[in-house]
Amino acid sequence: MKLTKLTEKKKLMLISAACVIALAVILWPLLIIAKYDYPSADDWSFGIYMYRAMQVGEGIPGVFHAIWQTISENVWEARFSILILSALQPAAFGEQFYRITPYLMIGSVILSQLLLVKECIAGQNEENKWFVVPICVPLTILQILYCPYPTESFYWYNGSVNYTFVYSLSLILLALYLRIALKEMNKKKRITATVFAGMLAVLVGGNNFSTSVSMMCTLICLQIIFLIYHKDAFRRTWIVTLLETISVLMCVTSPLTTTRINANFGGTTANTPLMAIWLSFERTFLNIISWTDIKMLLLLVLVFPFIWKAVRRMNYSFRMPIVFTALSFGVYSSQATATLYVDNNMGGGRQGAILWYFYVLWIVANEIYWCGWVAKRILKPEKSEKVDDLAQKYLLRYCGVVGVLLAVAVFFGNVQQTSSYRAYRMWRNGWAQAYGEGWEERFQVLKDDSVKDVVFTPLYPVELIMYADLQPEDGYTWVNVVCADYYGKDSITIVSN
Repeated sequence: MKLTKLTEKKKLMLISAACVIALAVILWPLLIIAKYDYPSADDWSFGIYMYRAMQVGEGIPGVFHAIWQTISENVWEARFSILILSALQPAAFGEQFYRITPYLMIGSVILSQLLLVKECIAGQNEENKWFVVPICVPLTILQILYCPYPTESFYWYNGSVNYTFVYSLSLILLALYLRIALKEMNKKKRITATVFAGMLAVLVGGNNFSTSVSMMCTLICLQIIFLIYHKDAFRRTWIVTLLETISVLMCVTSPLTTTRINANFGGTTANTPLMAIWLSFERTFLNIISWTDIKMLLLLVLVFPFIWKAVRRMNYSFRMPIVFTALSFGVYSSQATATLYVDNNMGGGRQGAILWYFYVLWIVANEIYWCGWVAKRILKPEKSEKVDDLAQKYLLRYCGVVGVLLAVAVFFGNVQQTSSYRAYRMWRNGWAQAYGEGWEERFQVLKDDSVKDVVFTPLYPVELIMYADLQPEDGYTWVNVVCADYYGKDSITIVSN
C-alpha cells in the first residue's frame, strides 16, 4: 500500500514508533552507565539518618523516623520538601540502589510531560491522544540531549531530586489541576484528585524556589482567569493554589532562610526585589535568544502539523495570544528571580537544567497557543480544513524530511557536547567502569569497622558526567567530613598518588 493511502491513525502510529525509537537511542548510553553511579556530598549529609535506620533493620517505621530526624535536626534548610526528598537517598538502602537515580530523573521528565501534554490537548477531546507522542517526545529528546548539567540533573540524587524531579512533579501537579478544573468527574474522584494535587502542591511549594515560585505564579494566573471566565473551575481548584502559595511563603519567611543568607552572603542580598524581577525578565529574554537556534526551529517545524490538527479539535477559545505569551514569559522568568535577588546569578547547574527544560516546554506551549489562535480565529474553516488535508496527505514525507534535517543539525552540530554522546564516550573508553571499580574498592574500606582514619587517592576520571569525588586537603573538604560521618569514620583524607 502506498504511504499516502495509509489512514491518519496508521501514519501517526508509525511516526510515534519512530519517535520512541529515537528516544530509546539517546537514552541507551545515559542509562547503561547508571550502574556506575554513586552518592556524593549532600547525599551523605541528608541521607545519614536513613542509612543508619536501614543498617539496623528498622524497616518501614525507620523510614518515617529517619525523615522526621532529617527535618527536626535541620538547622540550615528552610525548604522543607528538600529535606523530605533528600532523606530518601537511594544508597541509604544499599549502595547498589543508587543506580536508579538517572532512571528516576529521566523517567519523571518523560512521564510528566506526556501527562501534561495529554491533559492540555486531549483533556477535552480524546481523539487528540494520538498527537501526544509526536508532540511530546521530540521536545523531550532535545531537553535530554542538551541538558546543560547532566551530572547534577540526572546522576546526583540530591541535586536532581530537588530540581529535575520536582520540575516533573510540578508538571504533574499542573496536569492534575487542569483536570480538576475542567473535566467533569464524580464527587469521589474529584475529592481524591484534589487531595493528591494538594499533596503535590505542598511538595512543590516547599522545594527549590525556581520551581515553587513559577508554579505559584502559574496557579495564581489560572485562578484569576477562572474567576473571570469559569467560576466552577475556580471553586474546584482554589484550595490547591492556596496550599502551594502557603508552602512557598513558609519557606520564604522561615528564619532558616535568613540564617542561610547571613552565613553565605553576610546578611545582605545582591539586589532589591524589584531589581531582581527586572533582571529576571532581561536575562531570561537573553537566554531565549541564545537558545533559539536551528535545532529549536526545526523542532517547532516538526511538531507543527500535529499541533495544528490538535488545536482545531480542542474546545479552548485561544483568546489574546499576545497576553498569553507575555504571561507565560513572566511565569518562566520568575524561575530566576530568587537567585538574582540573593546573589545576582541564574543559579547553579541543576537550576540551569530546569531553566532549559522549561524553555523548551515554554516555546512549544506558545506554538500551540498561537496555532490555536490562527486556526480558530484568523483562518476561515474551509482554509483550515485544506491545511488539515495537506497535513494528512504528506504527513510521513514531511516528518521524514524534517526529522532527518533535525538529526543532521544535531549530528553535525555540537554532538560531542550532548549528554548522550558524552555518556557513550565514557562507556566506550572504560572511564565509567574504572570509576565504578574505584568506588567499590573504597566501600570495602568504608565498611570496615576496624578502620577509623581513612586515606584514599583520587580517582582521576576523565570527563565523567556523573563524577563527584572526595576532595584533597586544599579542596571542598566538607564533602569528606560528611562522608566520614555517614560511614562512622573519624576522618577521610585524599592524598596524591
